[in-house]
Amino acid sequence: MMSRCNVKQRSYLYTPQAGNMPYCTIPENLKVLAEEVPNKEALVFVDDNGREGVTYAQIVTKAEEIAHKLITIGIRKNDVVAVHDDKSPIWLYCTFGVQMCGAWPFHFYFQKNDGSDVAEMLQRMNCRAIISQPGERNKYAKIINNFATFKADGMVDSKRVISLKNVIFTSNPSDFNDCILIQNIQKSVDDKLPEIEPEDIAAIFCSSGSTGPPKLISWSHVNLLLFETISSKFLSYKSNESVFCDRTFGWFAGYPREMFGGITRVTTSSSFRERTMKELCTSTVKIITQENCQHAILFSSTINELMNGNYGMKRLETIMSGGGPISSRDAELVGKYCLKFINRYGSTENGGITTNVITDMKKMRNYDTGVPLPGVEVKVVDKDGRLSAIGTPGEIHVRSRFSSTGYLTEEQDWHKRNRVKGYWHKTEDCGYISEDGHLFVTGRMSESIIIEGAIFLPSQYEDILV
Repeated sequence: MMSRCNVKQRSYLYTPQAGNMPYCTIPENLKVLAEEVPNKEALVFVDDNGREGVTYAQIVTKAEEIAHKLITIGIRKNDVVAVHDDKSPIWLYCTFGVQMCGAWPFHFYFQKNDGSDVAEMLQRMNCRAIISQPGERNKYAKIINNFATFKADGMVDSKRVISLKNVIFTSNPSDFNDCILIQNIQKSVDDKLPEIEPEDIAAIFCSSGSTGPPKLISWSHVNLLLFETISSKFLSYKSNESVFCDRTFGWFAGYPREMFGGITRVTTSSSFRERTMKELCTSTVKIITQENCQHAILFSSTINELMNGNYGMKRLETIMSGGGPISSRDAELVGKYCLKFINRYGSTENGGITTNVITDMKKMRNYDTGVPLPGVEVKVVDKDGRLSAIGTPGEIHVRSRFSSTGYLTEEQDWHKRNRVKGYWHKTEDCGYISEDGHLFVTGRMSESIIIEGAIFLPSQYEDILV
């Protein structure tokens, strides 16, 4: 149950955390599941050719094999290994294999054709190796070759990423003969995997880059597991249920956390492509129906298309969305396509912050993101950092039991740039807290206007002006 500050006029919210929480590493978590439910599908990949289910036992076996291979070529604890392979079984094996050998997986995507954006990030964190798919027509292999020269001994030279020693491909890039393939690396069974701790780094994600160069944000094993445990309990997910989510694995919002709680993630494979929103919705409904999913995580664009068309999808337990403002019209899903519509507000730095569970579409309000997840505190402050009055817009600050360990590189030091007194994180988002204790997120602080100390946003006046 959510508790509120005793001073009713202050913009502060907190939901207490209850129950036992995990304190282990992700590989330890997966090994327990592989022992308890070895043949249970953790992930299901669907494409035009059918489905491929991947069990917990398969993931642990393949990941351990890759971990030994990486140690053979010199990967050591605390090395950074970039993993670039979107929504495929090999992504799972490589990511968890990197974790098992004590290294830090960095999840990234190319935005520039010359790879300069990625090279700059790899140099900043002294990346030791890259694991990547070659891409259609060797697209990604060619981009990597722009900043790394492949050598006959399987190593690479790079003047732009000095620390880079290996580029490993998950399948054969036909135009490059001097490349290492993950399947061709000989593993040494004599190499013992290192001990890793729950507080060690388990993943490094990129921020969106909407306010400048992407920030490199690291998460520990224990906090990724804690976020999933709290989130699943809050949403009442059950271990015998499945969730459809086709978000990219390398995004924080798409990271396949559900599997840590024994819940099956159903997704489309990397090769699955649609041309129009109508085709996307048609295939989404088909997959959800065939796989008998109870829950779905959908983009707002998909939700809009569902509302505009007649797709005949069965009624799910929940549909969740996030990543942008949700309008009251989206809540019309309730009753038609789901029993509960869930709007979540969060960030790569903090994970989930607030959640709004809607069972009656008449109660949905624009910009309402609900109440804090258990273990999360939220406050809204004015331009001087003082608590705003209830209903008064200001900057949203967050303090969480689970959150990232911070920005990885020195020039983006977590404490200097984004934390204030008391270890609150400045989200750079603007919003306010309502009388009934809900957080309303109205935009970015960069879009705000300060008049005589008060913070105003264009969204406050859109309904009046339109």
